[in-house]
Amino acid sequence: MSNAQWTDGTYRRLQHVLESYGMGLLFAANIFGAGSIYILTSTGANFGFSLLWVLPASLLVGLAVHEMSIRMAVRDQPLMAFIRDGIGDRPAKGFALFIAFIMHFWSVANYALAGAALAYLTPLDNVLIWTVLAGAAGLALVELKVYHRIETVIAILVLAVFGSYLLLFFGVEVPVAAAAGGLVPTMNTDVGYLTMIIALVGTTIYYPNFFIQTSMYGDKPFETLGRYRRDHTFGLLAAILMSAAVLIIAAITVPTGESSLIDPARPLVAHAGQWALPVFVIAAGAASFSSATGTLFGAGFMVPQAFGLDTSFGDRPFRLVVEVLIALSVVLAVPILAFTDFTPVRLALLMPAVNGVVGLPATVVALYLATHEHYELSWFEDFSFVTAVALMIVAALVTTQSLGSTIVQWV
Repeated sequence: MSNAQWTDGTYRRLQHVLESYGMGLLFAANIFGAGSIYILTSTGANFGFSLLWVLPASLLVGLAVHEMSIRMAVRDQPLMAFIRDGIGDRPAKGFALFIAFIMHFWSVANYALAGAALAYLTPLDNVLIWTVLAGAAGLALVELKVYHRIETVIAILVLAVFGSYLLLFFGVEVPVAAAAGGLVPTMNTDVGYLTMIIALVGTTIYYPNFFIQTSMYGDKPFETLGRYRRDHTFGLLAAILMSAAVLIIAAITVPTGESSLIDPARPLVAHAGQWALPVFVIAAGAASFSSATGTLFGAGFMVPQAFGLDTSFGDRPFRLVVEVLIALSVVLAVPILAFTDFTPVRLALLMPAVNGVVGLPATVVALYLATHEHYELSWFEDFSFVTAVALMIVAALVTTQSLGSTIVQWV
């Protein structure tokens, strides 16, 4: 086989993967950002394998919620358009702006952590400067405009991050029996334990993806529910596998306590070699950047739709909203890092929980109502969807007080 034939074959295989699973990989990128890495590390370090069961449980609930989402997507019914029709123009605008503001906190944390990773890896050891530059790179990515170009960049980043964590995972010896024991659900009344549950759920069942999925028919026109299921299932499985790898590594190697940027990787050096440290930082930085930018695509659809605009990926209203939120993320991140006790890692631990408490319950309730209006549901489907919605609401209510106390403490 000639070099030209090999190159052409490789390109076609990549093209097929992106066509079939590219949006799912975008979802995985949005899920697996800075918050996921450090929440999972903190979970493994402080609770061992005992919360490993939350990941497959979140996968099942996530698949149920995505099932509601694809019912809207296959009919080209954006979720925000349904909300606007249901509650009226003015309330819909307020709702969209509020949720977009909550959503952008995820990007605050992720751009800050991407900046911290770049500061560690380069001679310019200034987190604030690199945070600004990470935001500028996000603006440049959005200006690619065409969905398939952006999907390609993010998919490559996700696959690179996945490969990096697999290298780290196979560099340590996993106690299989102990890890398997963590798949058995257990409950603990400790506030920190409960907070970690909602943080893990909030990073796995990631509500901006539902606004994206229901709005992408023009750019990703899957015509059957099966095509949508295959796409998002692939993305969710990738995110869950990466999450499990990080939690298991942390449970084995990371000491109890609060982590800095590189603390989760330090024990790995002893187990896997010096190469593990830069691999970890590069993976954390890449995951943070892709999640920070891709997350805001949900707001790029949601806000224009709330104002009655039939927006599409990369058009001017979409880009305007995403770019304003990127700029706002950076503008907010810099003074927070400079003048409070928040660090990039603390932001990464906190912001997914904020999104899980506020944005996730509201979104899944809207998805359920939308699905119920447009489809005749079987009793099993209705029971599954109601259960998923109820779990999100209960988890949010249980952890709200703990979350507020944490914010006050770090400010």
